[in-house]
Amino acid sequence: MAEDFAKDTAQQRARKAFTALITQEDTIIDLTQAALLIAAEEYPELDIDQYVAQIDRLAMRVRTQLELPETALYTPLPPEISHLDAILAMNKVLFEQEHFHGNQADYYNPHNSFLNDVLEKQQGIPITLSLLYMEVGRRVGLPIDGIGLPFHFVVRCQLTKGTIYIDPFEKGRLLSEKDCRARVYRTFRDRTDFNPRWLEPVSPRQLLIRMLANLKHIYLHREDYTRALSICDRLLLLAPAPPTERRDRGIIHFHLKRYARAIRDLNAYIELSPDAEDSANIKQQIRVMRQLMAMMN
Repeated sequence: MAEDFAKDTAQQRARKAFTALITQEDTIIDLTQAALLIAAEEYPELDIDQYVAQIDRLAMRVRTQLELPETALYTPLPPEISHLDAILAMNKVLFEQEHFHGNQADYYNPHNSFLNDVLEKQQGIPITLSLLYMEVGRRVGLPIDGIGLPFHFVVRCQLTKGTIYIDPFEKGRLLSEKDCRARVYRTFRDRTDFNPRWLEPVSPRQLLIRMLANLKHIYLHREDYTRALSICDRLLLLAPAPPTERRDRGIIHFHLKRYARAIRDLNAYIELSPDAEDSANIKQQIRVMRQLMAMMN
């Protein structure tokens, strides 16, 4: 009992810290801290400082490759060092020396979405490996943006002569815009219209939303509704406006037999999206739950 209480308290502290972090202005959200606080609800004893220090050490090694002072993290690169040289140094440390790679064999394992697991196992999915790449780059002094392609996540860096894209899931493979477009065409298996917005940088908040949405779908597929609910709660903290998140949380509450909470969320969804295609089905679910609650009283 005491252990359970301590665990709950640690998870509650992680949630409060996450909430405080994401209420800041979007541009100053610390992605390393936010990602580790997401992991801290799965790992209540997580030592966040340990993993922050690990990322710092990776950045210091990159700076050593570039013959820069190791201790001067976050300082801009001097003009004599090109962004491409810094990218190649990052790729050498992360992919040649540390062997970070995409987890092709067990892609949908939820641990691929937890930054501490990515750091320990040197493997992850595109978005977590991209987050790591961005955060090492930030410490090195190299501006790296996250790019949310459909069904894949890469990063980009502005060079003196154009833009280069990097795929951390494929061990830092360098890509052109043409390569990114070709990947999207392969994903959709036709010459679908390419939306230029897919190549625009995502904000820290958008990145965290996408990372949590991945986890939510994994847990729903596994019918792990308790964990899926926790993810939904954090998605609504990040983006309270989308009605579909209220719907999804209501359905999860239904599976957990928390009918009053389910009805509250589903009613909110109907009010926010009265013309939604699934509104009739949702209203029917609400009626069924009201009947179940009446039978229980």
